Formats: sequence, structure tokens, C-alpha cells
Amino acid sequence: MKKVLFATTALVATAGVAAADVTFGGYGRFGVIYVEGATNETTITSRFRLQIDATAESDNGITFGARARIQQDNDGDSNGANLGEDAASVGGTFRNDRIETGINGIRYFARSGGLEVGVGNIYGAIDSMPGMYPVELGLTGLSYDYIINQAGGYSATYDSDGNGAAGRNGVEVLYAMGDLKAHLSYSELDLVANNNDLEGERIEGYLAYTFSGWTVALGLQDSDNAGDTELALTVGGNVGVADLTFGYADNGTNGDAFAITAAFDIGAATRLTAVVLDQESYTDTVYGVGVTHDLGGGTSLRGGVQNNRNGATVADLGVRFNF
Repeated sequence: MKKVLFATTALVATAGVAAADVTFGGYGRFGVIYVEGATNETTITSRFRLQIDATAESDNGITFGARARIQQDNDGDSNGANLGEDAASVGGTFRNDRIETGINGIRYFARSGGLEVGVGNIYGAIDSMPGMYPVELGLTGLSYDYIINQAGGYSATYDSDGNGAAGRNGVEVLYAMGDLKAHLSYSELDLVANNNDLEGERIEGYLAYTFSGWTVALGLQDSDNAGDTELALTVGGNVGVADLTFGYADNGTNGDAFAITAAFDIGAATRLTAVVLDQESYTDTVYGVGVTHDLGGGTSLRGGVQNNRNGATVADLGVRFNF
């Protein structure tokens, strides 16, 4: 979800502009997923994602651009008549806003040097902190129950689904200079939880610094949703053969979350990942393992097994190809 792969580039000449750059990339994945206690415990899972990035540079060197995605999951709804379901959660319900209408909300931006301003379907500061998504477990991520801000559930996030080409509204400022990174974002809060509309605002930011191979990031948020992340801290680096990430979040009325993630290379083509998360509002501690085996040419075999937030066993296995 936070990975961008470009395989095709088109250069388009326009009046008054030297060149505009349009790039296409993404991935496809398919396989099987098992969810203990679901109506259909074993089902087919699939996703196709095409990402489009378009940029143009002004005469004074400022880059203007936009990002859009076209994405379809096998469980997504195309017209809003029936809310989407995902087998990765007990009972089948994963996200009640998964409505796939073609092109998602657009993120526009202007960038110069290390400074970038984004508007629209923004990344969100907390959700894009270094160390927030240290691994992707298995083929599908298995609902990302091991992410300390509930995979953007407790903060603003770039939405691949949602309300089509509109409906997401925010503004953010990103800055990078050497080993220092900073990100400040503002977004309108419009979520559906327990069939009740939540409206308001989110203001969030983080600072991150890398030294001696370790990255430390601290994020803060002021939100009108009492269950949102108020503070997040991640520390990530390498110890011997392992890439380790430690995370803590104060998720408001949802309580504290603590996470440890490790990743190891086994041979030249295989990578093993392990996750543990304790979130106060979850029924059970989340823990899981995953394996990715590189098949070459942008293809890989992936699988994972996890004890999810509800205490049920979930597992997946399949193939992913990047393009």
C-alpha cells in the first residue's frame, strides 16, 4: 500500500510546456485466503491496482503533479448499493467504505527541492510516518492488524477506494533535508462508524531523523474523533541479520498499542517477517508470520498466517506481480 512501481513512461509535449511526464505502474495479486469463523472460511482473493502519476515542470523549476489509482478488489462494490466485504475479517466485513468506482480521489501537489505541498486525497502525516508500515504480511497484509494506527483507521490516509474522483479533502506540507524529515497535514474528518457520521477535523504532524542506521519518528495529532491516534512513536533499524521496528501509539479512547516487527533474509530470494501487536481495544494480541519468495522479473510467491484482532486465525497464499 505505500509502494509505487513505475514501468511505463509517456512524454507528452504541450503548448508552453517543455514536457509533461506521465507514468503508469502497479501490481496484480491473486490467491486464497482463510478466515476462521467467517461464513466462507476459505475464498479466492484478488486485487488489481494501476497507479497513474502525472507531472509537469514550470520554467522556474517547480514540479506540479497529480496521483490517481484505478483499483479493483474481488470484494469491492462498484455502485454503493451493497457495502463491500472482505474475507480478511471474521464475519466478512472489513471496510464499510470500500466502494470502488474507477479512479479514486486525486492527490495534487507542487514540489521544489525538499519542500512539497499536497492537496486533495492526501497521504496524511501519521499514516506516512517512517516505521508505520515496516512490512506487508503475507499476500494481502491480512487487514494490517499489526499497524499501530489501525492502518490509517485512526488518522488521515491516502484512500485507494472511497468516493471515486472526489470526496477526499485535505492539505499537507512535507519537507526533507538530509537525514531530517517533517510532515504536517490537515484534513476534513468524514468517517462512517457504527452507522453514525463523524464530522470534524484532523491536524497531524511528524518529525523523523535517521542516524547510525536507525530512524526515529514522533507523530502528534489533534482530532475531533476521540478514537484517533494522539501520539505515535516508531524506532527502526538493523541488528545483525534482522530489520527491527518498534512502535507505540496512544490511540485515544481505543487505548494504547505496542508493536514489534522483524524481517530476515533467508538465502538470496526468500524473506521471513514476524509481527506482534498489543492494542487495548482488540479482543486478542495480534501475532503472525509471513514469507515472500522472489521468483524474478517482479513476481513473487507470498503467504502468511496471523492471529487477528478478534482472536481468529487468518492465512493467505498466492502470487503477486509488479508492473
